Order: sequence, then C-alpha cells, then structure tokens
Amino acid sequence: MRSNYIYPIEKSPKYRPTRRDGSASMPDLPDQDGADQDGADRHRSTRHRSTRRAPDRDRPGPGPGRGCLPVLDLRRYTAPARPADRADFLAALRAACRDPGFFQLVGHGVPPSLAEDILRVSREFFRLPAAAKLEIENVHSAHFRGYTRFGHEITRGRPDLREQIDIGDERPPRALGPGDPPYLRLDGPNQWPAALPALRPAVEKYLAELGGLARVLVHALAESLGLPAGQLDATYATDPRSHLKLLRYLAAPGDAAAAPGDAPSAPGGPPSGYGQGVGAHKDGGFLSLVLQDELRPLHAPPGPPGTLPAAGPGLQVADGPGRWIDAAPLPGAFVVNIGEMFELATAGYYQATVHRVTSPPPGHERVSVAFFFGPSLSATVTPVPLPADLLAEIPDAGPPDPDNPIFAQHGMNTLKSWLRSHPEVTRRHYADLTAADLTAADLAQADHTAPTAPTGTAR
Repeated sequence: MRSNYIYPIEKSPKYRPTRRDGSASMPDLPDQDGADQDGADRHRSTRHRSTRRAPDRDRPGPGPGRGCLPVLDLRRYTAPARPADRADFLAALRAACRDPGFFQLVGHGVPPSLAEDILRVSREFFRLPAAAKLEIENVHSAHFRGYTRFGHEITRGRPDLREQIDIGDERPPRALGPGDPPYLRLDGPNQWPAALPALRPAVEKYLAELGGLARVLVHALAESLGLPAGQLDATYATDPRSHLKLLRYLAAPGDAAAAPGDAPSAPGGPPSGYGQGVGAHKDGGFLSLVLQDELRPLHAPPGPPGTLPAAGPGLQVADGPGRWIDAAPLPGAFVVNIGEMFELATAGYYQATVHRVTSPPPGHERVSVAFFFGPSLSATVTPVPLPADLLAEIPDAGPPDPDNPIFAQHGMNTLKSWLRSHPEVTRRHYADLTAADLTAADLAQADHTAPTAPTGTAR
C-alpha cells in the first residue's frame, strides 16, 4: 500500500494511509485558504490522490437527489437537550464529512451582529476608491497580506474574477537565517487601509470569535472518529494558523463569461454561461468556515438585497463526475469544509472536497468572508490512530497525483498554494527560491494576463 502524502523523511509515520482508487484527481489545485496554501529532495515523493474527482463535464446544478448541503446544529454538541443529541450530532458530522465533505453549520453561537458587521465592513472596503485599496496591495507584503486586484489571483492557470483582502494573525516578521525554511516568511504584519479605520477592529473581533468556533469543531471532528476531543490540540497549541479572506465576486465587463449553449469548458472550470469566480480547488488547512452574503446589485444601498435577477449558482461543491451541489447562502449559517491537513490527519477517511465559485450576473456582486484554521506552520501532521473499523473503510490510494501533492509539513503545504495563486508576489519576494527549496515554486513563475477590471475595482 502507498502513502500519497509527503512527509519529511525523519517524520514519516509507520502507518501508511491508503485510499480508494479508480478516480481521476484534480490537477494543479492550490488552497486559498485560501484556501484561502511543494517540496524538496528532502521530502518523500509520494502524493495524494483525491477520491472525489473533478467533474468531467460541467453542469451547474447538483446531482440527482442532492439539492443542498447537510445542515448541522452545533447546539446538539455543545448544549444537548437530550441524552442522544451529542451522539446523533457526531454521527451526522461523520456522515457529512465523508460525503460530500461540506455542510452548513447553524447553532454555532457567533452573534448575528458580528456576522453583519464583518459583511458590512467588507462591502465598505470594496467600495473604496481604487487608489485607497492599492495602498495596501499584496505585492507590498512578503507575507501575502493585503489587497489583491480583480483577476490577479490564479487558480488552475486562470485568473479568478474577484477582488479580495487577505488578513492573518497579526505578528511581527521573523528574523530568519539562511537555513530557515521559506514558509516562515509567511508570518508577519497585516496591511490595513487608512481610509477605513473600522476594518481592523471588526476583523480582529471576527478572527477571535471564529478561532474559538474552529477549535470546538476540531474537537467534535476528533470525537466523531472515536478519538479524544483533544487528539489534535498539539498541532496548534502554539501559533495556530488563522487566516481571513474578504471577497467580492464580480462578472467581467461586457459579460465575459461564455454564452449559454457554448461547448463545455475544461473539467473543473466554470459551467457554460458563467465566469470563474474562483476555479475548482481544495482548501489547505484543517477547516474552512465561509460566511456568504446574498447576491446584490452593484452600488446598492445598505440593507436587504431586495428583488434579484435569476442568479448563477455561486459556491458549488463537487459531487462526482459531472455533478455539483449548489451551496446557496443560508441565513445565519457558515459553510464548513475539511481541508487537506485534516484529510492527511485522518489518512484520507475525511477528505478535502473540490469546490469552486461561479461569477454573478453582470451588474451584481457577491461578498463572502472565508475563515481558514490550521495547525502551526512548523507542525508536521501525521495520521491519528483511527479505530480498526474506520481504517478498513479507507481503500488504496491508486497512483500518485504529480500536480497536487499534500505536504505533511503544514508550512510547506501553505506556501505551495500562495506561490501558485499569487505569481506577482512570488516574483517580488520569493525569486530566490529554487527547486531545491520548493518544487512548486516554478509553478508560480508563469506570466498570466489579468482580465479587465469592472468599474470600481483596481487592476
């Protein structure tokens, strides 16, 4: 049996995880965490192969009988009303994480006012003049923090039709020596817009609240596997990795998406008639929690979105060949999904699922806030001791995927995705890296042509 994860040689586990075979894997899939997040000769050249393959035809609707994601109420775990509630929640959590790997979470305890504030301040940021946003452009940051212009993030070799700001834990940059691993450069300060002083306190409150929620979910996930709640605590006991993306999805000017009825686009790309808000990918850490706003007309006044046109599907979750589940916004809910590090920790029992976002119709926008939680950058994640009955449910991995390795060293796994997704930052701040440092570095060096930005965004 073959492990399809990359471990530092001195950290390779005795147990080699196995995976089911017979399915095609997604090529060139970064985080973002990103996700939103490859390796040297000192790593074993074994690679992960996803069992949830990318659809081989694009179809904007869900598979038969799969109209929506499972909805889980966290109160059944944190404050069970009946003796059976906690066990029932853990069983439902296990089922959702096995298939489809995504779920909607309610009863999470995050105050509605906090969610409203972060969405409001996100919309205010994106409506700033382009010059104000460009003052904190991410090319100024070796830590990939700050504003990314419309069309300047890359997924699967194509520009994503969105603008965003990336914010992480506020830390001073590390003083690094020549032998220090390159992923340590990811630690550092954020960039904050002078024109919107309300952004920082709103973000910091949100990061603190979501960090606590993520820890509760990691405990629940461990218990759903029959393990102690604190099984994975050591991986993030010091310097856990939290990251926030404030995102605005827009159509390209002139409705650049293909017209309905055109030939299907490439596997995993947007369905015919829709642009690539973000291409098909997996997230890289332990967990992602996404807060989605409703579709809104551009420059609409604050308040409820009102009457809206027929919309594209937005966030979609891969559900087998040619099928996607629409993850429509659910008031008060977070969309939660497993990342690559949790897949690795469970030896593939829980898997990171491919997902994408399609662009809104012309003249409209979608805003969302994505929170990513993972272990410390320096942590090496190895499989937990799963019960024998769960191990028996993990078939063989099949041949390795050369295009999307999963590194057990979390810092390497995080850096691979940033380098692929943000080539301009990579060229400016990581040009010294060689294949001996990180095998994915060259993937971020190819030039790309960004699409023209809609009015009100920066290019």
